[in-house]
Amino acid sequence: MKKLFIAMTACFISLLNMKYVHAQHEQKLPPPEASGNLSMPETHKSARPQHNVPPYKFEYAAQFVCGIQKEPENTRLAKGFYLTSIMIHNPNDTDVRLSKNLVLTYPLGEQKMGKVMPLGEDLLRSGEAMEITGEEIQKQLFPDGFPASYIKGMLVVRGMSSLDVSALYETATVNNENRIEALTDIEVKQIVEREIMQKDLPDLIIRDFDANQLSADCYDWPETCVTRVSFTVENTGIKDAGSFTIRVVFDPSQSVVVTQAVVGLEAGASRIFTVKSPPGRNCFDPDCSVCITADSENKVTEADEKNNYLCVTKSEQDEFKRK
Repeated sequence: MKKLFIAMTACFISLLNMKYVHAQHEQKLPPPEASGNLSMPETHKSARPQHNVPPYKFEYAAQFVCGIQKEPENTRLAKGFYLTSIMIHNPNDTDVRLSKNLVLTYPLGEQKMGKVMPLGEDLLRSGEAMEITGEEIQKQLFPDGFPASYIKGMLVVRGMSSLDVSALYETATVNNENRIEALTDIEVKQIVEREIMQKDLPDLIIRDFDANQLSADCYDWPETCVTRVSFTVENTGIKDAGSFTIRVVFDPSQSVVVTQAVVGLEAGASRIFTVKSPPGRNCFDPDCSVCITADSENKVTEADEKNNYLCVTKSEQDEFKRK
């Protein structure tokens, strides 16, 4: 009986130790964001072969003006209506990956630093061409309308191979009621190519993230809704990247934040991440938007600091069709 009592006591102490170790392990989880997230993202290595992809080699910076300047006394821009369209053609025998950024000089003005606004990344196949218009920029970057009656800045295109880039500028007069009267000028300019000096640095970008990689599941009541996204982060630079953080922001109203710590990423390597939001309100309000930022805390010095951000929006109707 004494031996049985000793064995039972040892078993009980062992169970207590296991609970204590488990409690210590739980305390090591990273703290949640203000959203109350306790969800741990799932990560695994990309199945596709790792490869070295050089940073962008060529840059094209075109002046961009769009909107109505209504004030006759304004010396920044003559009164009138302005439109800009940027044409990009791939003359190569191979596909070319390119990025687009709008750098605003107005609004702000007064010789202040303009805001850099990413327009995403595209793959232009051999012989293909694409156009970037003021209307498309407004829909993507300013869905509620331009921040002023007109915007000025530079549309910066970067490609991994040489491209043909041109700009179409149209100008029209406006009457006292600021209505368009007549087209006064139309001009096409070939944008000068600049070769980018490559640095021995990493470069983190987001790949393979589109509406098909976004889904939301709701169970018994709206507060149980969970949004899931999958995407790839790739280091296209020629140097390994140290530790960094990925920030994922979900609807509703871009109020749900999930962060993922990454130990590092080798040059040319890529990794697939699957991130879930904590249970909460439905992401579709009515559309579901998810925005991802690689190296959100700017811990990694990169060859290009402007290509770490990407947003995807999926309509409620498309999600309904999926189900």
